[in-house]
Amino acid sequence: MKFIIFLTKVLLLVFLVVFAGCSKNDSPQQQNTQKPPIEEGDNPADTNLTPEEKFSASILIDFLSDSDDEDLAAYIETEIYKLGSAYNGAAVVEVTPSTWLVSLEKEGNVKNYLLQKYVDLKNNEYYFSLKETTLTLTDVVARRNLKIPAGQ
Repeated sequence: MKFIIFLTKVLLLVFLVVFAGCSKNDSPQQQNTQKPPIEEGDNPADTNLTPEEKFSASILIDFLSDSDDEDLAAYIETEIYKLGSAYNGAAVVEVTPSTWLVSLEKEGNVKNYLLQKYVDLKNNEYYFSLKETTLTLTDVVARRNLKIPAGQ
C-alpha cells in the first residue's frame, strides 16, 4: 500500500513537472509571435525617401486617390516641389485624367496653376505644362456637379 501511495506521488510530481515545462515553452512562443503595433512613420521605406519624394507620395496618395502616375510623381518632385518651397502649403485636385489644379497657399493667399500632361507625337514621351490660372477649387467642384444631359 505504501508503494502505491509513493508511486502516485511520483507520478503526480512527474505530471506537474511535465505540465509546468510545457506551459513555459508555450509562453515564449506566444510572446515571439506577437508583433508590436506598427505606428505611422515606422515604415523603413519612408526613412529612405527624400523630402521631394515624400512630398510627391503625399500628393499622389492623399490627394489623388493613390495615383501611380510615375511621370506625374517625377514632375511633382522636381517642379512643383521647387515652386512650392516659397509657400506654406500645396494641394492638387484632378480636373480631368490629364489635367490638375495645383493650389499653393501662403498667409491666406492662394495661387492656382493648371498642370496639363501631354504626349509628344514625335517620340511618344510625356511632358507637362504649368500655367497660372484664375480657375479655383470652387470652379472644379461646380464642374463636377454640373450634369449635362446625354447627347448634348
